[in-house]
Amino acid sequence: MRSSHASLLFVALAACGVDRGDATSDPSTGDATGPGPTSDPSSADSATVETVGTTGREPTTSATNPTTDPSSGPSSGPSTATDSSGDTSSSATTDGTGGGEACVDDHRVVAFVANWQECPTPAQMANWSHAVIAFAVSYTWTPNGVICDESCTIGAVPGCNGKSLAELAADLHAAGVKVLLSFGGASMGGVWEGTCGQMTKCWDHCISNTPAVVEALTGLVADNDLDGIDIDYEYCLHDAPHRDFVAALTTGLRAALDALPAARKLVTHAPMDSELHAGDPYFEIVAQHADAISFLMPQYYNGGMNPFDPNGLAAIEDHYRALVDGPFAGDASRVVFGHCIEPGCNPVATQPAAVTVAQTVAGWYPNDGGVFFWAHPNEYDGWFSGPFRQFYDQNFCGG
Repeated sequence: MRSSHASLLFVALAACGVDRGDATSDPSTGDATGPGPTSDPSSADSATVETVGTTGREPTTSATNPTTDPSSGPSSGPSTATDSSGDTSSSATTDGTGGGEACVDDHRVVAFVANWQECPTPAQMANWSHAVIAFAVSYTWTPNGVICDESCTIGAVPGCNGKSLAELAADLHAAGVKVLLSFGGASMGGVWEGTCGQMTKCWDHCISNTPAVVEALTGLVADNDLDGIDIDYEYCLHDAPHRDFVAALTTGLRAALDALPAARKLVTHAPMDSELHAGDPYFEIVAQHADAISFLMPQYYNGGMNPFDPNGLAAIEDHYRALVDGPFAGDASRVVFGHCIEPGCNPVATQPAAVTVAQTVAGWYPNDGGVFFWAHPNEYDGWFSGPFRQFYDQNFCGG
């Protein structure tokens, strides 16, 4: 996720008769310094956040031990149904245990959870279908930059604000939310940082260690009761080794996760929109390995196409349709529209503008895959996710 890459109370989902439930544990009260709202939280200027690199501040995870960033300070959910893409989405329930998605195969509300910040609140989780915990990485963070592990060893992954990864996953599952772990992020290396082939970033140490990376990520899923892995690769695809790595990571994870004795796990990707034009290497990887990808999450920010500008949205429509009708053979439920609500993004998404875009996308494809957003610390008790949840549940529940 690049970050360079008022509050709405929880709305009872009466249209579907769904009680999504709340997490049972209290939000963390640790010392993360995420800002509070200073004006209208729906405004792009409602808070200021120092950003480092292009994915927000560096995660607290290291390749050896979790550290504190001084600059920033079997599923327990309801029964599942499996769709053809491998998404085992929770069916709506009314037993108070959390409803998961309003619609099993589409219209997701996916939140990226920055695990070096305060834990998400029950009011936030009540609106989400999926949470993607960011990030698993293969570096040690220091105030002067990251130190890449040359064997691409993935370090311990914390949950949030003192919670373990397993504890955070349990909280999210209790709220009916599926939980993925994202591998990558800006500090692993990004195409915006230099010239491909003339720089060495953490990803470069991974391309010859794919089996070990797959094994480590699969172990994290199994050990922490996660629902899958997201690949956040925003780096070079200028040569065959890098392209082969992304493809092999995708297919390797699919095979390894399918071997686990549990419900089918998810494998997702969250690329920059600028890397996903028809004919681009990333587009071709998705097209060639679509059967291994549960759903794709293009970042429709920082890539030059603005969904809040008519011309930008028109360009995005062509881009989105190419992905749906190409790699996914018309199945729009496997393409999830990405927004960023962190100050410093271009554009910064606001409400109700973002839900208006979602209405437009639903006009293109009524079975669209929903939305994701980066990232939860700027969401202030669900002001951003709530309107999506209400729109999708009222219009696509089938009830």
